[in-house]
Amino acid sequence: MSEHPNGSLSTQPSGAMARAPAAAPALSISLEVIVWLVVIGLAAALRLARLEHLPLGIDESVRAFAAWQTSEGDIPANWPGDMTSSLTAHLFSLFGSSDILARLLPALAGSALIALLWPLSRYVGGAALAAAGLLAFSPLLVHVSRSALPYSVGAFLSLTMVLSLFAYLRTRRPFYLFALILSLGLALGSDFVSTSTALIVVAFLVWEIVWRRNQDALNAVSVIRQNPALLISGLLFFLGALELGITHFGTSVDRLSLPGLRQWLDMFALPRDDLPWHFQLGILISYEALLLFLGGSAYVWLLSRWIVSRGEEVSLFQRFVFFWASGAALIIAITTRREAGQLVLLLLPLALLAGGWLERIAAEADAASLGRAAIYLAPVLALAGYIALILCQWARAGAVGSTGERIGLIFALAGAIALIWITWNTFGRQAAAGSLALALVLLAIVAIHGSTSVMYGRGSEFLAAERVDPHVFQLQQRLATIEAETPGPIAVHESFLPDLGWYLRDVKGLVFASQPAEDAVAILAQPGESAPSAYQRQGAWPIAEGWLPHSIDPLNWWRWLVYREPWGDLSSREADLLERIE
Repeated sequence: MSEHPNGSLSTQPSGAMARAPAAAPALSISLEVIVWLVVIGLAAALRLARLEHLPLGIDESVRAFAAWQTSEGDIPANWPGDMTSSLTAHLFSLFGSSDILARLLPALAGSALIALLWPLSRYVGGAALAAAGLLAFSPLLVHVSRSALPYSVGAFLSLTMVLSLFAYLRTRRPFYLFALILSLGLALGSDFVSTSTALIVVAFLVWEIVWRRNQDALNAVSVIRQNPALLISGLLFFLGALELGITHFGTSVDRLSLPGLRQWLDMFALPRDDLPWHFQLGILISYEALLLFLGGSAYVWLLSRWIVSRGEEVSLFQRFVFFWASGAALIIAITTRREAGQLVLLLLPLALLAGGWLERIAAEADAASLGRAAIYLAPVLALAGYIALILCQWARAGAVGSTGERIGLIFALAGAIALIWITWNTFGRQAAAGSLALALVLLAIVAIHGSTSVMYGRGSEFLAAERVDPHVFQLQQRLATIEAETPGPIAVHESFLPDLGWYLRDVKGLVFASQPAEDAVAILAQPGESAPSAYQRQGAWPIAEGWLPHSIDPLNWWRWLVYREPWGDLSSREADLLERIE
């Protein structure tokens, strides 16, 4: 018997091994690679499929219309100038404007975000894979990735900073340093999420170098100090990224700024918004219960471990994620102008915290006890699949199903909970991992239900704020018909510009003004306004609808979670269409 260099023993004689012909290289794919490909593929499908299925929200319409105006050479006064808007304007100028193109860049960035966790796994282990699975089905992340909003690109830049930082600390390669510097500079020209992450990364490095005197961070800095060419190159990369943010697409000299930094400062402007005090907390509980539970538990576990060991058992990456989550929570807590997309800043570190915690639980799990609990695991998974199917059907329809479906859902949920309790009662602490896995299955159903709801649902989603009503497409066709039959200006009240500017952009002769022109062939007026004598009222058209949970009622919240039925008053907008009488 001979011994391999790695210490394992071979059962073949050394001579036989020497005479054996070299085996042809075989293509082998590990289970981990397959899992990664499946997770990335599912995430991309959730973010890219049927981007035009739901109309744009009001915030999306405003941004898309500004990008379209800029692509036409007419820069509006409200031009945001951030990376997402600028690149979208380029897409419009090349391929024309559409709902799909307005949402394409965020969807691609959201898909790439999940894929970017794969190389991060080289430095943080299985925590990255668990985090990818959690973020792939995050309803909030799916929503911002399928919206013409900047937060998805900001999340991608944030993870790029994290990957580049730890890749450089591990390898000391200049490429990763330049990627870190470039992403830090681009973040200031992107949005609130990436700008906040950039500030947190810089603060963490200062803390590790100045306060903790971390040896890895000190060695990384010494490499830069000892290489002036590397320092100058890094500075040039940073200045180049800032230049891209300052001289963003289509702006003039009098509007030079860093859009990401400007948006970040605007989030703390006074007076405060008039949203309910529990707006962002309600989003986390309603849409992100899985990430909030796992990430919060992992945060408390890591904090207790840090205190007990006085930091000796906490790795550099764990310290960073803890620092990231703490900074994100603080920034969001003091924000005065709140939006749902800002919570993406908190979801990223929560997912990495949860991933590390789940990895530790899986490593300590007893495979034998999991095997004994399989008799309970199989029916729980079957019941969970049935619950997920029914909830997704209800969410897509925007209405409650039949009585039989409702009774079946209640029994399925009760049966799953009972089986989890029986598993724990039968095997005790040995089945802790198995019981947790079964409980996570039920929480995962809530996440999948929320993801499909914000993608295809016809129910009310307060996460999406105000959405344009689908009847706007019919209004668009009606105005185009009027224009073709009776050429002349079409007057639209200026208050409808944020709601209708994007969807009426191709109607020629459209004029937004406070008072209609005397020769207008049609008028789109606010409801209740008196019609001029020469015009006939053609009826009211729904324009937009939104909803916010102003009260906290567990029963109402449960009905919304299952049936997507809002409670309280819906805020809706309508417009009266007036046509000139011949």
